[in-house]
Amino acid sequence: MIGWMCRTASTRGSRWLAPVVVLTIAACDRGSTDSVATAGEFYRGEVLEVVVPFGPGGGSDTWTRAIVPHLQERLGERAAVQIINFPGAGSVAGANEFALRRRHDGFTALVSAGSTFLAFMLGEPMVRYDFSHFAPIIGSPTGGVVFVSPKLGITRATQLKTVTQPLLYGGISATGNDIIVLLAFELLDLDVKSILGYASKGATRIAFEQGETNIEYQTVPAYIFSVLPLVDAGTAVPLFSFGLTDENGDVVRDPAAPELPTVRDVYVDIFGREPSGVEWEAYKAVLAVGVSTAKVLWLHDDAPPQAIETLRMAARDMVQDSTFLEAARVEVGDYPFYVGDEINRAIGSATSVSPATLAWIKGVLKERYGVERLAGDS
Repeated sequence: MIGWMCRTASTRGSRWLAPVVVLTIAACDRGSTDSVATAGEFYRGEVLEVVVPFGPGGGSDTWTRAIVPHLQERLGERAAVQIINFPGAGSVAGANEFALRRRHDGFTALVSAGSTFLAFMLGEPMVRYDFSHFAPIIGSPTGGVVFVSPKLGITRATQLKTVTQPLLYGGISATGNDIIVLLAFELLDLDVKSILGYASKGATRIAFEQGETNIEYQTVPAYIFSVLPLVDAGTAVPLFSFGLTDENGDVVRDPAAPELPTVRDVYVDIFGREPSGVEWEAYKAVLAVGVSTAKVLWLHDDAPPQAIETLRMAARDMVQDSTFLEAARVEVGDYPFYVGDEINRAIGSATSVSPATLAWIKGVLKERYGVERLAGDS
């Protein structure tokens, strides 16, 4: 484990498109371990920068900070990992920075989020990255939990249909991860006013705490650290999780929040039947894209092969370490980690959306949220 911060890593002449917040986790000089020797020498005495396309405190930032110390321990003596928070445009700004402005030398990595995948899938014009040009290292699913203000006077999701007060939701962008909860509202036929344009999910949580909104979601890592204290204090009431899609494409309970019903469960309780139709297919599609591969660490695919293999070997070693897995379970939820062929299969299945379903989603975004910029919309 990392005891002392021995030095501060420097950047490699990067030019910024936006302000960033930097956290350096630097390892002290220590003897080699078996895992370090196995991982290789590429990063020994070097700095790996990890671009997180959100500000501090959100789900992606929490996930990255949970894995970085354990990954770094396997990179060699005097290796350092520098986390670069690069928020903007619902993660698109940071992903563009990685794709367009960072050297392909193996010393810069990217953590993508569900919103990064969703913007790419939907054809956002501002997207300048292409996942086919990235090499995945490690990833995991990350779900979300929807909660409300106790001022609404409800304790179960089915009671949302009887609320007399206006339901106010705060989000970042209809084409990012917010689309999951927006399509959940659509599927459940809830009358929710959505206020979009917040800078981050940290900002939307603050808006909820200040009473500007009364229905909110956070990804599970942020929910564990920032919302459960509100639940304990009686200022937030959890209602349901997004759920996860299994290998058959069915929506199942979130392993990190198994006590909460899923959107599918809530639908059955409200309407007395299984969900079906294009609304349900659309929800499952964005759930698969936004949750199943919600967090992925990447290098450029033309980075030095030794860099890619070093990080992949370190990741494989890490996910077999019970100490890491227990720490990750506490910090980011009880989710599996994907490496090797597993991550390639997860990415492939998560991004297989039918043209008809995609067209319907774009139609809803245009009609309900005024999104007219997407390629191929009608």
